[in-house]
Amino acid sequence: MSCNIILLITFFLCSCLSYRPLYGASSSVIPLTKDKRVDMCLVCHKEQIEAVHARGVLRCSDCHLGNSLDSDKGLAHKGMVKNPGELYIAQKTCGRTGCHTKEAGWVKNTLMATNRGIISTLLYYWKEAEDQYSQVGVDTLKRGNMTDSPAIDYFSKLCGTCHLWLEKGKHPDFLAEKGGGCTACHIVKESEKGHPRIVRAIPIKNCVRCHNRSGRIGLTYQGIFETEGYGTPFENGDFSENELEDGRFFRKIDPDVHFVNGLLCVDCHTQKETMGDGKRRAHMEEQLEITCEDCHSPKALMTGKKKGLRIITIDNRPFLKRKADNKPILLSMTDSRCEEKTHKRLSCQACHSRWVPQCYGCHIVNDKRKGQMNWIKGKKTPSSWAEFRSIVRYESPPLGVLRQEDGKEKVVIIVPG
Repeated sequence: MSCNIILLITFFLCSCLSYRPLYGASSSVIPLTKDKRVDMCLVCHKEQIEAVHARGVLRCSDCHLGNSLDSDKGLAHKGMVKNPGELYIAQKTCGRTGCHTKEAGWVKNTLMATNRGIISTLLYYWKEAEDQYSQVGVDTLKRGNMTDSPAIDYFSKLCGTCHLWLEKGKHPDFLAEKGGGCTACHIVKESEKGHPRIVRAIPIKNCVRCHNRSGRIGLTYQGIFETEGYGTPFENGDFSENELEDGRFFRKIDPDVHFVNGLLCVDCHTQKETMGDGKRRAHMEEQLEITCEDCHSPKALMTGKKKGLRIITIDNRPFLKRKADNKPILLSMTDSRCEEKTHKRLSCQACHSRWVPQCYGCHIVNDKRKGQMNWIKGKKTPSSWAEFRSIVRYESPPLGVLRQEDGKEKVVIIVPG
């Protein structure tokens, strides 16, 4: 009796290993990955994904957890996550052994996850901290710290949806597409059905989901000048017909020269600028790695290559390969005027920025009688905040002086707002 059982088990295992990987397999065939691992998910799920993470390469449970070996739906889906990129689970999914282990750890300390610069500056200007280098971040707030701070309450209710800890799809309307940890940047939805595509060349629309307020860099880059419905821009004496997804009107004006040449944000803002390197920094300028000179100064071209810029040489001329399509774009070089002693303190942007949005007359009103959604806590809490302003315009940027870490000063542009 026992010999028959052993023979039966041996026959079944040999049969499973002999099946080739099948895409859209029927329930009568055991689907396998290329390394001969069973993935029962593929019996039901027909979605295709890009080659690197494709079915047949990874099991569905490698990313989504659950149990790929069980044919029972309830048991197979037990413990499964819809979005593997969420930061609370990323170390077990995107950061699992053999995948993106370092990156999943690094990104939790990046400014896009912690919002540490915004928070520490608020605490300083609201007289709740002695300097602008507080260690407080979104991750510490999610653990329930500093619940009695007006600055934190303000941040949590008016700024608390633009960070990587926000869970994708948790909130309604346009907020549903924000957040999601790794997938906030790395997925593109091509349809409502089917698996999203995972990409390395991050499209601008993914960046602009968050980078569209305050300095409005994501909008300005594309030549979009916006404001809410009570102000400009006007067209023929009435509001513009162009409207952002959150209800702000806008006009199309001169875009950035890099946008005109088809460059994505990530062509210049490389991995360490966006995902970090594991260090917990306080402000944006501390995390920036790429400078204009890395592409546009003959002396710095080799430095740019070392920093991850895709600089190549064709006929002894420097080009940058676009990440969107690998097309080489000719790089212009600085001229003698940039090297003059009188210009030494000037940043490149101080001369080359054509316009920036400028918001003046900002006021904040707090009403303790009302409640408001606290995005960090994920629920409505007492006290509400509202912002008002007097004027928004676009003109040549005002200049200011930035004192750098090495003590040197640099003349930079200022974006009031």
